[in-house]
This record gives sequence, C-alpha cells and structure tokens, in this order.
Amino acid sequence: MEAEQTIDRVKRVIRQCLRLSPDAKLEDEMPLVGGEYDLDSLDILLVVTSIEKEFGIKIDDKAVGRQAFASIAVLANFVDSQAK
Repeated sequence: MEAEQTIDRVKRVIRQCLRLSPDAKLEDEMPLVGGEYDLDSLDILLVVTSIEKEFGIKIDDKAVGRQAFASIAVLANFVDSQAK
C-alpha cells in the first residue's frame, strides 16, 4: 500500500475516533501521545480497533506499544507493516 494513502486513511480514522471535523489539520509528525490531542488509553484502544476494521488487519496486543503512537507517520508505517 502506498504510504501517503495509508497516512490519509489513518488520519481519517483518528478524526472519526476523536470526533474532529473532516478538515481538522493533522500533521504527519504530530505526536499522538503527549501532543495536541494527547490520546489516552481509551482513545488508543478505539483507534486500534477502528484501524483493524479500516484496514482489515488484526493487531496483536503485544505488537502495539506506545512507540507505535509516536506520530501519525509512525502509526501509518506500523499499519503497513502489519498489513504485509
């Protein structure tokens, strides 16, 4: 899958999960934990389950860690690695 396409889809999922407007600006390098939106554990769980549905993948609980949520770009790379 093309990286830009994955990033756009991940951003769409994050906007839906956080109930942001469709035009809310999300930078690729924006931190998800400790950043502007500072996702907590429930937000992360919602994002993970939504990404599983969006991409048709199953993410093992042990595979996802805080480092996967370092930024939107890192999360998109993680999703791509799980889809292979």
